[in-house]
Amino acid sequence: MRILALLLAAALSACSKQDKWADNVATPPLNVIAEAPGDWTALDGMIGRRPSESGLVENSPISVDLEARLGPDAQTYRNAMMRSGPLQRSGLLMVSKGPDAWLVIDPEQHAFRAGLLREGRWQDWHTAGTDLPRPL
Repeated sequence: MRILALLLAAALSACSKQDKWADNVATPPLNVIAEAPGDWTALDGMIGRRPSESGLVENSPISVDLEARLGPDAQTYRNAMMRSGPLQRSGLLMVSKGPDAWLVIDPEQHAFRAGLLREGRWQDWHTAGTDLPRPL
């Protein structure tokens, strides 16, 4: 019922004063409307555990965002992160590093930066509009 109300509100907001539909309105898919951002503070329970033990990159509040940002590279990245060290606190950030992948998370800002070593060069992805540091 809540989703229906959201869809109705979106449809009504597309109307102009003459009760005509806006030509350029695109309604987001239902799953986007229905999903609220995950509670990234839940990542605190993963501190001290390796991604291979905790499900950090496979089944956590950030896994959907990682998948979306990394796209076709997501599986390669997840595989590399299975060899990473435990998630650690670094001030307000959380960091996990391995020989060929790393992850920096800012849970308060719902932001991350992920790196993957490929053919001797680091490739990285980050949440749009953020500039988190690379791990040392």
